[in-house]
Amino acid sequence: MHCQRVVMAWLLTLCVCIQVVGRDNDTSVSAKDSTDIALATVWASYLRPYLVRDYGDDSVTIDRYIDGMKKSLTLDKSREPYYRGVLEGFQLGRRVTQMKQLGLEIDSIALLDSLSDMLRGSKGPFTPEEADRYLSAMIASRQPVDTLSQVEQQKWLDRQFKREGVVKTQDGLLFETLRQGEGVYPTMGDKVRILYTARLSDGTVFDSTDEPVTFDVEHLVPGFTEGLLMMKPGGRYRLFIPASLGYGENGIPGAIPGNAALDFTVDLLEVIPSAQ
Repeated sequence: MHCQRVVMAWLLTLCVCIQVVGRDNDTSVSAKDSTDIALATVWASYLRPYLVRDYGDDSVTIDRYIDGMKKSLTLDKSREPYYRGVLEGFQLGRRVTQMKQLGLEIDSIALLDSLSDMLRGSKGPFTPEEADRYLSAMIASRQPVDTLSQVEQQKWLDRQFKREGVVKTQDGLLFETLRQGEGVYPTMGDKVRILYTARLSDGTVFDSTDEPVTFDVEHLVPGFTEGLLMMKPGGRYRLFIPASLGYGENGIPGAIPGNAALDFTVDLLEVIPSAQ
Protein backbone atom coordinates (compact mmCIF):
# COMPACT_ATOMS: atom_id res chain seq x y z
CA MET A 1 0.00 0.00 0.00
CA HIS A 2 2.84 2.38 0.76
CA CYS A 3 4.35 1.63 -2.66
CA GLN A 4 0.95 2.25 -4.25
CA ARG A 5 0.68 5.62 -2.51
CA VAL A 6 4.14 6.60 -3.78
CA VAL A 7 3.23 5.53 -7.32
CA MET A 8 -0.06 7.45 -7.16
CA ALA A 9 1.74 10.54 -5.90
CA TRP A 10 4.24 10.14 -8.71
CA LEU A 11 1.48 9.80 -11.30
CA LEU A 12 -0.37 12.83 -9.97
CA THR A 13 2.80 14.90 -9.93
CA LEU A 14 3.63 13.72 -13.43
CA CYS A 15 0.18 14.77 -14.66
CA VAL A 16 0.63 18.21 -13.15
CA CYS A 17 4.02 18.58 -14.79
CA ILE A 18 2.66 17.53 -18.17
CA GLN A 19 -0.26 19.93 -17.82
CA VAL A 20 2.07 22.78 -16.96
CA VAL A 21 4.32 21.93 -19.90
CA GLY A 22 1.32 21.74 -22.19
CA ARG A 23 -0.19 24.96 -20.91
CA ASP A 24 3.00 26.93 -21.35
CA ASN A 25 3.71 25.23 -24.70
CA ASP A 26 7.35 24.92 -23.61
CA THR A 27 8.77 22.34 -26.01
CA SER A 28 12.18 22.55 -24.30
CA VAL A 29 10.85 20.35 -21.44
CA SER A 30 10.45 16.80 -22.68
CA ALA A 31 8.30 14.03 -21.25
CA LYS A 32 11.49 12.47 -19.90
CA ASP A 33 12.40 15.73 -18.14
CA SER A 34 8.94 15.83 -16.60
CA THR A 35 9.29 12.24 -15.38
CA ASP A 36 12.69 12.97 -13.83
CA ILE A 37 11.41 16.08 -12.08
CA ALA A 38 8.23 14.39 -10.88
CA LEU A 39 10.09 11.43 -9.43
CA ALA A 40 12.60 13.73 -7.73
CA THR A 41 9.76 15.81 -6.28
CA VAL A 42 8.09 12.78 -4.72
CA TRP A 43 11.32 11.41 -3.24
CA ALA A 44 12.45 14.79 -1.94
CA SER A 45 9.15 15.34 -0.14
CA TYR A 46 9.59 11.96 1.55
CA LEU A 47 13.32 12.10 2.34
CA ARG A 48 13.97 15.74 3.23
CA PRO A 49 12.22 15.73 6.64
CA TYR A 50 14.30 12.75 7.77
CA LEU A 51 17.59 14.24 6.52
CA VAL A 52 16.92 17.55 8.26
CA ARG A 53 15.89 15.77 11.44
CA ASP A 54 18.95 13.49 11.53
CA TYR A 55 21.73 15.69 10.06
CA GLY A 56 20.56 19.29 9.94
CA ASP A 57 19.68 21.51 7.01
CA ASP A 58 22.89 22.37 5.16
CA SER A 59 24.35 21.89 1.68
CA VAL A 60 27.27 19.71 2.85
CA THR A 61 24.79 17.13 4.14
CA ILE A 62 22.91 17.12 0.84
CA ASP A 63 26.15 16.85 -1.17
CA ARG A 64 27.27 13.81 0.81
CA TYR A 65 23.86 12.21 0.61
CA ILE A 66 23.60 12.70 -3.16
CA ASP A 67 27.13 11.33 -3.57
CA GLY A 68 25.98 8.19 -1.82
CA MET A 69 22.89 8.07 -4.01
CA LYS A 70 25.03 8.33 -7.16
CA LYS A 71 27.17 5.40 -6.05
CA SER A 72 24.03 3.36 -5.36
CA LEU A 73 22.32 4.16 -8.68
CA THR A 74 25.47 3.43 -10.70
CA LEU A 75 26.45 0.41 -8.62
CA ASP A 76 28.58 -2.26 -10.22
CA LYS A 77 26.73 -5.48 -9.36
CA SER A 78 30.02 -7.10 -8.31
CA ARG A 79 30.23 -4.49 -5.52
CA GLU A 80 26.67 -5.00 -4.28
CA PRO A 81 27.63 -7.35 -1.40
CA TYR A 82 30.09 -4.73 -0.12
CA TYR A 83 27.49 -1.96 0.00
CA ARG A 84 24.96 -4.32 1.55
CA GLY A 85 27.54 -5.03 4.22
CA VAL A 86 27.90 -1.29 4.83
CA LEU A 87 24.13 -0.84 5.14
CA GLU A 88 23.64 -3.80 7.49
CA GLY A 89 26.82 -2.89 9.35
CA PHE A 90 25.18 0.40 10.37
CA GLN A 91 22.28 -1.58 11.81
CA LEU A 92 24.56 -3.97 13.70
CA GLY A 93 26.65 -1.04 14.91
CA ARG A 94 23.61 0.62 16.48
CA ARG A 95 22.75 -2.64 18.25
CA VAL A 96 26.31 -2.97 19.56
CA THR A 97 26.24 0.62 20.86
CA GLN A 98 22.98 -0.04 22.69
CA MET A 99 24.36 -3.20 24.28
CA LYS A 100 27.53 -1.42 25.37
CA GLN A 101 25.43 1.29 26.98
CA LEU A 102 23.86 -1.47 29.09
CA GLY A 103 27.31 -2.47 30.28
CA LEU A 104 27.92 -5.48 28.04
CA GLU A 105 31.48 -5.93 26.81
CA ILE A 106 31.67 -6.45 23.05
CA ASP A 107 34.87 -6.70 21.01
CA SER A 108 34.02 -5.56 17.48
CA ILE A 109 36.97 -7.43 15.93
CA ALA A 110 36.07 -10.70 17.65
CA LEU A 111 32.43 -10.16 16.70
CA LEU A 112 33.27 -9.74 13.01
CA ASP A 113 35.67 -12.72 13.05
CA SER A 114 32.94 -14.96 14.46
CA LEU A 115 30.35 -13.51 12.08
CA SER A 116 32.65 -14.17 9.12
CA ASP A 117 33.14 -17.80 10.14
CA MET A 118 29.42 -18.42 10.65
CA LEU A 119 28.42 -16.77 7.38
CA ARG A 120 30.74 -19.27 5.70
CA GLY A 121 28.84 -22.12 7.35
CA SER A 122 30.82 -22.77 10.54
CA LYS A 123 28.89 -23.80 13.64
CA GLY A 124 29.39 -21.95 16.92
CA PRO A 125 28.80 -23.14 20.48
CA PHE A 126 25.23 -21.75 20.46
CA THR A 127 22.16 -22.56 18.44
CA PRO A 128 20.31 -19.37 17.41
CA GLU A 129 17.71 -20.04 20.11
CA GLU A 130 20.39 -20.58 22.79
CA ALA A 131 22.21 -17.43 21.69
CA ASP A 132 19.02 -15.39 21.91
CA ARG A 133 18.28 -16.71 25.41
CA TYR A 134 21.86 -16.01 26.51
CA LEU A 135 21.79 -12.41 25.27
CA SER A 136 18.37 -11.82 26.82
CA ALA A 137 19.64 -13.12 30.14
CA MET A 138 22.75 -10.93 29.98
CA ILE A 139 20.65 -7.84 29.25
CA ALA A 140 18.16 -8.73 31.96
CA SER A 141 20.93 -9.10 34.54
CA ARG A 142 21.85 -5.45 33.99
CA GLN A 143 18.36 -4.04 34.24
CA PRO A 144 16.24 -3.32 37.31
CA VAL A 145 13.18 -5.51 37.68
CA ASP A 146 9.91 -3.70 36.94
CA THR A 147 6.67 -5.66 37.28
CA LEU A 148 3.07 -4.49 36.97
CA SER A 149 0.08 -5.80 38.88
CA GLN A 150 -1.67 -8.61 37.03
CA VAL A 151 -4.96 -7.54 38.59
CA GLU A 152 -4.64 -3.93 37.41
CA GLN A 153 -3.58 -4.99 33.92
CA GLN A 154 -6.59 -7.28 33.63
CA LYS A 155 -8.89 -4.46 34.80
CA TRP A 156 -7.48 -2.28 32.02
CA LEU A 157 -8.09 -5.03 29.45
CA ASP A 158 -11.65 -5.48 30.74
CA ARG A 159 -12.30 -1.75 30.25
CA GLN A 160 -11.08 -1.93 26.66
CA PHE A 161 -13.31 -4.92 25.94
CA LYS A 162 -16.37 -2.92 26.99
CA ARG A 163 -15.76 -0.35 24.26
CA GLU A 164 -17.90 -0.61 21.15
CA GLY A 165 -16.29 -2.54 18.29
CA VAL A 166 -13.74 -4.45 20.38
CA VAL A 167 -13.92 -8.24 20.04
CA LYS A 168 -12.14 -10.92 22.07
CA THR A 169 -10.60 -14.09 20.68
CA GLN A 170 -10.70 -17.42 22.47
CA ASP A 171 -7.29 -16.97 24.08
CA GLY A 172 -7.89 -13.39 25.23
CA LEU A 173 -6.60 -11.11 22.47
CA LEU A 174 -8.70 -7.97 22.05
CA PHE A 175 -9.07 -6.80 18.44
CA GLU A 176 -10.50 -3.56 17.09
CA THR A 177 -10.95 -2.51 13.47
CA LEU A 178 -10.28 1.21 13.06
CA ARG A 179 -10.38 1.07 9.24
CA GLN A 180 -11.10 -2.10 7.34
CA GLY A 181 -8.73 -3.09 4.58
CA GLU A 182 -9.29 -5.06 1.39
CA GLY A 183 -7.91 -8.23 -0.12
CA VAL A 184 -6.59 -11.41 1.47
CA TYR A 185 -5.59 -12.04 5.05
CA PRO A 186 -1.94 -12.91 5.82
CA THR A 187 -1.19 -16.54 6.59
CA MET A 188 1.58 -18.24 8.54
CA GLY A 189 4.74 -18.16 6.43
CA ASP A 190 3.91 -14.78 4.85
CA LYS A 191 5.70 -11.52 5.51
CA VAL A 192 3.94 -8.22 6.16
CA ARG A 193 4.89 -4.58 5.71
CA ILE A 194 3.43 -2.50 8.52
CA LEU A 195 3.53 0.74 10.46
CA TYR A 196 2.80 0.55 14.17
CA THR A 197 2.79 2.36 17.49
CA ALA A 198 3.17 0.30 20.67
CA ARG A 199 2.01 1.56 24.06
CA LEU A 200 1.73 0.31 27.62
CA SER A 201 -1.60 0.48 29.44
CA ASP A 202 -0.72 3.92 30.85
CA GLY A 203 -0.20 5.31 27.33
CA THR A 204 3.62 5.21 27.38
CA VAL A 205 4.97 4.63 23.86
CA PHE A 206 7.71 2.02 24.02
CA ASP A 207 8.16 1.46 20.29
CA SER A 208 7.00 2.99 17.01
CA THR A 209 7.92 3.12 13.33
CA ASP A 210 8.74 6.18 11.22
CA GLU A 211 8.96 4.10 8.07
CA PRO A 212 7.40 0.78 7.00
CA VAL A 213 9.02 -2.35 8.43
CA THR A 214 8.76 -5.96 7.27
CA PHE A 215 8.18 -8.89 9.63
CA ASP A 216 7.61 -12.62 9.32
CA VAL A 217 4.06 -13.20 10.54
CA GLU A 218 5.01 -16.25 12.61
CA HIS A 219 8.11 -14.78 14.29
CA LEU A 220 6.39 -12.28 16.57
CA VAL A 221 4.84 -12.48 20.02
CA PRO A 222 1.74 -14.74 19.87
CA GLY A 223 -0.79 -11.93 20.29
CA PHE A 224 0.70 -9.86 17.46
CA THR A 225 0.81 -12.87 15.14
CA GLU A 226 -2.80 -13.73 15.94
CA GLY A 227 -3.86 -10.15 15.30
CA LEU A 228 -2.08 -9.95 11.95
CA LEU A 229 -4.00 -13.00 10.74
CA MET A 230 -7.22 -10.99 11.27
CA MET A 231 -6.11 -7.97 9.21
CA LYS A 232 -6.43 -7.02 5.55
CA PRO A 233 -4.05 -4.79 3.55
CA GLY A 234 -4.85 -1.09 3.72
CA GLY A 235 -6.55 -1.40 7.08
CA ARG A 236 -5.77 0.09 10.45
CA TYR A 237 -6.29 -1.98 13.56
CA ARG A 238 -5.76 -1.93 17.30
CA LEU A 239 -4.57 -4.89 19.37
CA PHE A 240 -4.82 -5.17 23.13
CA ILE A 241 -2.48 -7.99 24.03
CA PRO A 242 -2.48 -9.60 27.49
CA ALA A 243 0.91 -10.43 28.97
CA SER A 244 0.28 -14.13 28.39
CA LEU A 245 0.28 -13.43 24.62
CA GLY A 246 3.02 -10.79 24.83
CA TYR A 247 6.18 -10.69 26.90
CA GLY A 248 4.90 -12.55 29.94
CA GLU A 249 5.72 -12.04 33.59
CA ASN A 250 9.34 -11.06 32.86
CA GLY A 251 8.73 -8.47 30.13
CA ILE A 252 11.79 -6.94 28.47
CA PRO A 253 14.05 -5.35 31.09
CA GLY A 254 14.41 -1.64 30.54
CA ALA A 255 11.62 -1.51 27.96
CA ILE A 256 8.50 -3.49 28.89
CA PRO A 257 7.56 -4.30 32.50
CA GLY A 258 6.63 -7.80 33.56
CA ASN A 259 2.92 -8.64 33.31
CA ALA A 260 2.39 -5.68 30.96
CA ALA A 261 -0.65 -5.64 28.70
CA LEU A 262 0.25 -4.10 25.33
CA ASP A 263 -1.65 -1.68 23.09
CA PHE A 264 -0.66 -1.75 19.39
CA THR A 265 -2.07 0.42 16.62
CA VAL A 266 -1.15 -1.25 13.33
CA ASP A 267 -1.41 -0.20 9.68
CA LEU A 268 -1.11 -3.26 7.44
CA LEU A 269 0.40 -1.90 4.23
CA GLU A 270 1.14 -5.08 2.30
CA VAL A 271 1.04 -8.85 2.55
CA ILE A 272 4.06 -10.55 0.95
CA PRO A 273 3.12 -14.18 0.22
CA SER A 274 5.60 -16.85 1.25
CA ALA A 275 6.09 -17.87 -2.40
CA GLN A 276 7.71 -14.48 -3.22
